[in-house]
Amino acid sequence: MAKLTGSPAKKNPADAVELQVYRILIFGLLLFVLVAALSIPFVYETQTLWYKIGGDKTMLRAAQLVGLLALVLLCVQIMLAVRGQFLKRLFGVTALMRRHRTNGILVSLLALGHAILVLAPEGLSNLPIGKEHWPEMVGIVLLTIVLSMAISAHFREKLALDYKRWREIHKLLGYSTMPLLAVHVLFVCESFEHAVPKFGLISLLFGVAGAVGVSKKAMRQAT
Repeated sequence: MAKLTGSPAKKNPADAVELQVYRILIFGLLLFVLVAALSIPFVYETQTLWYKIGGDKTMLRAAQLVGLLALVLLCVQIMLAVRGQFLKRLFGVTALMRRHRTNGILVSLLALGHAILVLAPEGLSNLPIGKEHWPEMVGIVLLTIVLSMAISAHFREKLALDYKRWREIHKLLGYSTMPLLAVHVLFVCESFEHAVPKFGLISLLFGVAGAVGVSKKAMRQAT
């Protein structure tokens, strides 16, 4: 078995084939998670959609799909940020950094699109603000964090931000998105009141947390 450290192997054909198999498995797993996530609004339809028709129903359905896509890609973003030895071996540091940057922009756009699609049918006069709308308020905090991270990362040099300090804050904010995401999704969306999607979401988040922990431990042992 190929030793999964360093940069992508190119010399040994057997190692190259094995690494390609790992890449296919990873993309296959990601595709499965995406398909499973995007099927939730259809299999476990929320009661909110029962009372909507026409364009309003279409926008709310799209909001759910866009939000779930952002959820999955945010989990991917955490993994890309950690850049564990396994992923470095498969894709190389440069490719991981490039995908992290691109995926971060995509996540921020999806999160913003999700918020717009949710608010559009109701209008700005019905903003979900108040104690009774605390799950939505958590979503607003999460959106603010995601947008702040994307903007500060893209314009860090223009904003003259110290890299070391920015990196620590960026990392802290990145990890904070996971619990906020769990709270927002579990309590704002009726679809996740059902056992299967709830278990799936919790498993995904714990899986990401576990993978981050294993990667961090491996990196500490390697130094």
